Amino acid sequence: VTRETCQLIGIKSLGVDYGLARTGLATTVGYNPEPLEIIEEYNATLLARDVVQTAASLQVSQIILGLPLHKNGTEQEQSNLTRIFGQELASLTMARLGPNVKVMLWDERYTSREAAARAQADDPNRWVQGTLDADCACIILETYYNENGEGAEQIELTEEQKIASLAIHERIKDYEALQKQATLDERESNKIKRQESIDRSKKLEEEMRANGTLGESNKKKRKNKKKQAKKRST
Repeated sequence: VTRETCQLIGIKSLGVDYGLARTGLATTVGYNPEPLEIIEEYNATLLARDVVQTAASLQVSQIILGLPLHKNGTEQEQSNLTRIFGQELASLTMARLGPNVKVMLWDERYTSREAAARAQADDPNRWVQGTLDADCACIILETYYNENGEGAEQIELTEEQKIASLAIHERIKDYEALQKQATLDERESNKIKRQESIDRSKKLEEEMRANGTLGESNKKKRKNKKKQAKKRST
């Protein structure tokens, strides 16, 4: 994959190999997809939340969800389940990350077989069952970028879903803005307090210097230090 052959190079993506029991995640900007983790979660809403949290922490521009198909390209029962999960994922993505982060469906035929073949080639003794979901997510991303994303299907939300998700997104933005302002206010307050403390110390020093007690105070400090050192030595 090169910039000349793929316009998607540089666009950070999160790959998702969805499963009813385990879901694999991977990420890439077009080169060398990197496996991230395997999430074991049966609840689709909780799983979607975890995926979106990962997408947010990585600051990805899009999520690529593998769509299982029959060998002839027709959809199967798992395809329908993946589409249902995709709707949940797209809705939460818009709510958390806004309308610019898209969720795309991508043909994932043969990814499991390819992942298993690669794993066996790297280590013939490796136990692969239940361990390849993140590797499959890597291959989903690899083929997506190799094909320049051509043929990908964007998951579309209904108008009702969009309105609800965008309303949540605006509330999240408002909350984050308030949190950010509170942090800035706290920093400014601490800065002012430190400066006031410095000013008080300077003023006290000037007063002591003016009435001739500054040198006397320093002598007392040195004398006390000597006494403490003498006690420790005995």
